[in-house]
Amino acid sequence: MIARLDDEISAASAGLLVDAEMKMFQGLKTPVIFLQNVVVDFLLGLGFNEAFRIFANHVKARYDAEPGFITMNMPRLLDVLEGLGIENPIVCANINKIGFRMCGGFEAYERALKEMKFRAIAMSGLASGAIPPKEAIEWVCRQPNIESIVFGASGRGNIRSTRELVDRYWPTAPPVAA
Repeated sequence: MIARLDDEISAASAGLLVDAEMKMFQGLKTPVIFLQNVVVDFLLGLGFNEAFRIFANHVKARYDAEPGFITMNMPRLLDVLEGLGIENPIVCANINKIGFRMCGGFEAYERALKEMKFRAIAMSGLASGAIPPKEAIEWVCRQPNIESIVFGASGRGNIRSTRELVDRYWPTAPPVAA
């Protein structure tokens, strides 16, 4: 009885935190709500796996949105989400050809991309400038299970050239609005 009450209090508290963050987006359509990597990886480290289910359930029920998870340890997060029964999650993680900031190891990321059912968003494909853009984008676009690519750019020209590389190496990608 007390454990069940603790679970209900934890879920309500977590919901209040999400609601406070979402307040600024009131009235906007938010099809995906992401839990930031600092929170995801902290919870993973603590072993507080139930928090991911609480977050996912709250986002679905309250906002009619899909939960998204940003992490620096994609293989471990995917194992936890699968164990919780969170199906086909949206996971944003560093995915690049040199293993830059890919906790769990390059091979574990390769296995996860090939074998696990989830929707991957690749970030840090350029490995903070360690990989030339053409080489980085070409490699990311050849990986299985990547649905989106997130990248930063310092100016309009960099955005345009990165978009052109994605269009060249990922011909099945949905059109990007200019």
